[in-house]
Amino acid sequence: MDGAFTHYAGPNINFTSQSTKLPALSPPWFQMTAYDLNNGTIKWQVPYGSVSALAAQGHADTGVISQRGGPVVTAGGLIFTATNDKKLRAWDEDTGKVVWETSLPAAAEGVPAVFELGGREYVAVCAAQGNGPAVSLAGGNETAPVAGAYVVFGLPKK
Repeated sequence: MDGAFTHYAGPNINFTSQSTKLPALSPPWFQMTAYDLNNGTIKWQVPYGSVSALAAQGHADTGVISQRGGPVVTAGGLIFTATNDKKLRAWDEDTGKVVWETSLPAAAEGVPAVFELGGREYVAVCAAQGNGPAVSLAGGNETAPVAGAYVVFGLPKK
C-alpha cells in the first residue's frame, strides 16, 4: 500500500494461449508494411518471418512471434530483414516479395547493417540469439556450438 494507492500484481501471459503457448490473436503476428506517403495509403503488407513448426504444418504466413530488430533499406532498393526464425531475407521495396533468403546460424539480434566498400554494398547481421547449430572448426572434424557470429553478405555489383 502506497498512500491512497493499492498495487495489484498478476501473472503476465502476454495474451498467450495457455494450451498452445502461441499468441491468442490470429496470425500474422508480425507484418512489414510499406506506405505510399504521397497518397497516404498502404502500398503492400506482408508477414514478417515465420514460425518453422507451424510452417511444417502448412501454416506459412504467420510472421514471427516476437522480434528484436527491424528492416534496413539498401541504396539499390532492397529491404533486408534478419528475423528470429534464423533467416535473412531481401525484399523488393516496390512489391514486398522476397527475392532472396538464407539461413543464419542463430536468430538475429538487432537491425542488419549496410555499408559500402570499394563500390560494392554489403549487409552484415549479428546472429547471436539462442543456441545455434554446431559448426565445423577449421582444420579438423571438431565441432563447436555457435554462440554468436557476425555474418556478412556482398551484394552483386551494379
